[in-house]
Parts: sequence; C-alpha cells; structure tokens
Amino acid sequence: MKINENILSIPPYITTTWENVQSLHLQGADSGALFLVITLKNAPESVRIPDLTREIIDQAFLYHTQSLEQTSPPSGGIPFKLGSIGLGSLDQLGSSMHHNPEQMHAPDLPEEFLKKVGDIAKALGMDKEEQLPKPEPHCNCPYCQVAKALRNPPEKEEIVSDEDLRFRTWDVEQKGDQLYVVTNPLDESEQYNVFLGTPLGCTCGQKNCEHIKAVLDS
Repeated sequence: MKINENILSIPPYITTTWENVQSLHLQGADSGALFLVITLKNAPESVRIPDLTREIIDQAFLYHTQSLEQTSPPSGGIPFKLGSIGLGSLDQLGSSMHHNPEQMHAPDLPEEFLKKVGDIAKALGMDKEEQLPKPEPHCNCPYCQVAKALRNPPEKEEIVSDEDLRFRTWDVEQKGDQLYVVTNPLDESEQYNVFLGTPLGCTCGQKNCEHIKAVLDS
C-alpha cells in the first residue's frame, strides 16, 4: 500500500495517480461497514474499498485535496503550481504565490516556462488585466517574474529569411515570352518594359541599364 502526493495504491483494489481520480467519499458509516469509494475520471464504475483504517482514509483525502489545489486555479488568480508542463521541478513556485522581497535578486526563469505560463493562463481565460497578479517594481522574485510575463508576454522572435534581408531595388514581373515589367517598389508609377530577345532593350532607352540587370538577376 502506498499513498502520497503522486500515487494512490491500495492493492488489490487500485493503483493510479491522483490526476485520474475524480472524487472520494465514504459509504456505510451508519451501518458499521465503512467503504472508501473512489470515482475515477473516464471510468464507468467506482472502486469500493472496505476495512481501511481512519488514518489511511485521512491520508487519501489529504493527498486528493492537495492534488485538486495544485490543478485548479485559485479564484481570481493564476495557478503557479505547474509541474506538469514538463520544465523540471517547479514545486518552489507552488509556494511563491506572493511577492517575496527576499528573492528580489533571483535568477531569471526560463523564457520557455514564462511563455507556457502565459499560454495556460490564456487557455483558462485568465488573461484579463483585472485577473492578473501585480508585480512589484524592480523585483525579480519568481512571483514578480511570472506576473510581469503575464502582463507583457515575451515577444516571439521573428525569423527573417535571406530573401527578406536582400534589399530590393526593383520588382520584376514576367508579362510574356522574354518580356518583363520592372517596377520601382518605392514608386509604382516608375515602370519599364524589358525585352530579353533580339534586339535586347529597355523602354528607358539605355543599353546595359539597371533594369535589364534586375531582370537578369531575378
């Protein structure tokens, strides 16, 4: 038998994690035959366990309550106990529900973690100004870091391609067989027709002009 903050194991009746447990209640208190009834998520039938001591029953209720507190957001606040998001042990944040001036010089939390906290808050519909925790100025404790990230989410890094970095002097568009229109991207009224056939030429009237070079380079 093993009952702790993660596991409920009472052989041969049940072994599972608390995240799979919907509720607990007792049956038969008046008759003397006391059963612990465990209702599981996505399971059609409950599990009834007889002959448990009061100490074991109290343990089960205690750890189930702790599990509910960790997975349910407090009213009007943000759940900081987020160990399930896969960024290592975050239990220290579970106790960081308030500003802690003693940790004002704490190291920065991972940006990936702060972003995921913001995504979770948004998914829970808790991203409105009045619902967000308020950070203290010039404080870097975990609470204030999360609060600042919720109010000012980290910006996504924009990926710039080599094509975007290349300065465009002319826009080139093919209009027919070896016929191209060259347009100034800063002034669309400035357009030239370039013909790459025989004779090679551009409506600007110059040979070897930059418009012909723009077409050849495109």
